[in-house]
Formats: sequence, C-alpha cells, structure tokens
Amino acid sequence: MTAWADHGETGNGEPLALVLRAGNAGSNTAADHIEAARLAIGQLPRHLRCTVLVRADSGGGTHEFLTWLTARSRRLHYSVGMTITDAIAGAIGQVPADAWTPAYDGDGQVRKGAWVADITGLLELDGWPAGMRVIVRKERPHPGRSCGSPTSTATGSPPSPPTPRKASSPTWSCGTAGGPAARTGSAAPRTPGCGTFR
Repeated sequence: MTAWADHGETGNGEPLALVLRAGNAGSNTAADHIEAARLAIGQLPRHLRCTVLVRADSGGGTHEFLTWLTARSRRLHYSVGMTITDAIAGAIGQVPADAWTPAYDGDGQVRKGAWVADITGLLELDGWPAGMRVIVRKERPHPGRSCGSPTSTATGSPPSPPTPRKASSPTWSCGTAGGPAARTGSAAPRTPGCGTFR
C-alpha cells in the first residue's frame, strides 16, 4: 500500500509511504490504511499537516480508518470510496432525476456524461464520523466496459477547516493503487461535491 503527495498541476507525485503487506491481505484492512496514513503524514513538514486531504479507494471506507482520520487532534480532510451496500443502493434509487448535477474534473470543467448527488440525508449514518457526507457519482460506462451502478464517496472536513494555502497544501492518495498515475485529479481541498469523484 502506498501514499503519495500530490502537489497539483505544477508539481509531481512524491512517494511518502510504502507499507508492505502479505499477498492475502484484505483491501479493507484498516490497520494498514492507518499505518500508511500515519507514515505519510509524518513525512510532511509540521506546518502542512493540518491542510491535508486524504483520499482512499473503497478499501479505506471503514469505520476504523475514518474514526482515526477524524480524531480532533488530526484535523484532516478526507474523501474515501465506499462499498455500495443495500442501503446505499436503495438511497441512490430515491434520488430524483433533477437532483443529479454535473460532475467536474480536476480542472473545474464539466465532465461529459457524469453526474453527482448528495445522498447523506437518505442514509442512517450512526457509527460514522459526524458531518460525513455521502456523494454518489453516476457515469456512462466507457466503451467495452459494463457498469452496474454509481460509485459512492464519503467526504468530510474538520469542524472548522483551516484555510489552505494553495501552493503548500498537498493532496495525497492512500490506497491500493500503484502510484502517481493512478491518483485522481489534482486540486487543493475544496467543498465536497465540486470535484472529481472516481
């Protein structure tokens, strides 16, 4: 499992942490996500540690990992993939057609054939961090690929998010993806629902 700093358009991906795992390790092993995040944050200069957006694939969408991320002492922003459970699938089915809004890419441009909706109010989120939002994305499948349903992303910020300085606010991905090329669009932390959801 790796964690990379993403310095935006003018920078490049910088490896922050690598956690070796057994070949049979589960993708939702919270202890591994916590260790990778802890090591990665430790590599950042102290003054940048409270302006970090942590992104993870659905392997990071666990109660334990999000509880660790949202500890008051950390003040981290997050965007993690979530497994589409029966409850999430049911909530997606309740979203009215006019509630889907266009998705945007990392450059702030409308992403053709992709839409997002906030389904937070349609879910029972007991046990998840306070203030967590659940954003779903639906997209036309790429040619040659089938897609059964939208994807879901949980997002959150500290209660009083710090104002990040654009040039010094790294965004990094923590997941099972293989490096800088696998990360999502680069951007400073911003209001969830206004960015790329993959």
